[in-house]
Amino acid sequence: MLFAYSAGFGNVEIIELLLGQVASIDAQDDDGDTALHEAVYKGQFAAARTLMEHGADVNVANAIEWTPLMAAAQRGHVEIATLLVEKDAAVDVRENAGRTALSLAAEDGHVQIVQLLVDHSATVNVLDTESRTPLMRAAYRGHEEVVRLLLESNADVEATDGSGRSASMIARFNNRSNIVRIITAHEIEHPSASVDGADSSGEPFSFGSFGKVYRGWWLSSRVVIKCVAVETESQRHAFQREARIWQKARHPNIVPFFGACDDSTPYSFVCEEATNGNLMNYLFREQKQGRSLVWRKLMEAALGLHFLHERHIVHSDLKCNQILVSKDGVAMLTDFGLSFNSEESSGEGEIVGAIRWKAPECIRKSKPSKPNFQSDVYSFGMCVVEAVTGAVPWGPLPDPVVKFHVTREKFLVRPPAFKSDAQWEFVRAMCAFDPSERLELVDAISQVRKFAEDEAVEERVRAFSGEAKLESEAVESAE
Repeated sequence: MLFAYSAGFGNVEIIELLLGQVASIDAQDDDGDTALHEAVYKGQFAAARTLMEHGADVNVANAIEWTPLMAAAQRGHVEIATLLVEKDAAVDVRENAGRTALSLAAEDGHVQIVQLLVDHSATVNVLDTESRTPLMRAAYRGHEEVVRLLLESNADVEATDGSGRSASMIARFNNRSNIVRIITAHEIEHPSASVDGADSSGEPFSFGSFGKVYRGWWLSSRVVIKCVAVETESQRHAFQREARIWQKARHPNIVPFFGACDDSTPYSFVCEEATNGNLMNYLFREQKQGRSLVWRKLMEAALGLHFLHERHIVHSDLKCNQILVSKDGVAMLTDFGLSFNSEESSGEGEIVGAIRWKAPECIRKSKPSKPNFQSDVYSFGMCVVEAVTGAVPWGPLPDPVVKFHVTREKFLVRPPAFKSDAQWEFVRAMCAFDPSERLELVDAISQVRKFAEDEAVEERVRAFSGEAKLESEAVESAE
């Protein structure tokens, strides 16, 4: 009909001309749509406003029970949606599949409309015919900002759909790892969703700076549970400080933190299991397969360290067994048991951690420095030595001997594995005895990136040469 057609194309003058001639401003077409529906579908704000000013019904539903507000929510027309709710459009009515305007906006990632509807008291935990909430819809589609907003608006993270899956499980099944982390962070901060349900495998598989380390399961995810014996008030504060530090460290090159439990002893941290183990073991396995990934993995670790430093977090115990590798082959920093926030001093002055990775100013006998960004750079330089050589820095020398040499500014002898002068000079620049002369981390990253690119090129050349050799041998064999 001409009236609805004009609304869809935003012809306000024609709409006003026809208003006195139509039988009803709310006349519906074969699909049940009114002129207001058509204006909303096409995002014609002026036409929609004109129709509402002349009394158009903002709550009329079409053949599939969609109201104009639902159409605006689904298509992301913020101004029209705002006008509709100001005209008392019902926010909680449902269409044929049980979805409300909030469900539709959440599913399509329209965060401003989600905020608008929440501000106008839309039911956050409404269930559709599949028993899915707006949070589940947003999690399924991977809309991070919408998920955050719904969580802030008290969305129920424990609700399950008709298949028994929560929003977190839905996200995990659909490879929405960022959504899983957002929901997990929310669970950590709210007592209604804790990590008490983490089940350990029974026997510890490792002992770290935390204490005993177990494998287990939590919310259908394989996790590592790091147990800490907390006996004093200062230890309790240290545990809580550590949880706050790890909570802030959300980055692809940081092991994902799922939560902390201090309801009973021992206290525990729960994090994602890095199924490829630590960096040294991973590099060894890859080398046996004919691949050299040293500099590319160091690059990823450096990016994780840079992320920490940008957030004023000092790692302070960096070595290659604190660099883990995910199931996807991504290097990630872990074990912040000795970390602290550079703006939140732990107040402890004793030397802790592995001596041979420590900067000289941190292990000297007289007035040792607290770990800082420059000492992390030194430790990263030692990680480079470890990764390139496949052995710990300083080899079999006992720790007291290492400390003796380092505090007297004697550096380790260049290992034979460093065939490149540039790479060895890079290590020396990161491990300068004077902290002020060390490379800045951003500059170190630039150099690591170049070495990583060279490594990738060399790998491609080797692969090409290998293929060419096989092809040549095949030809010779055929002849």
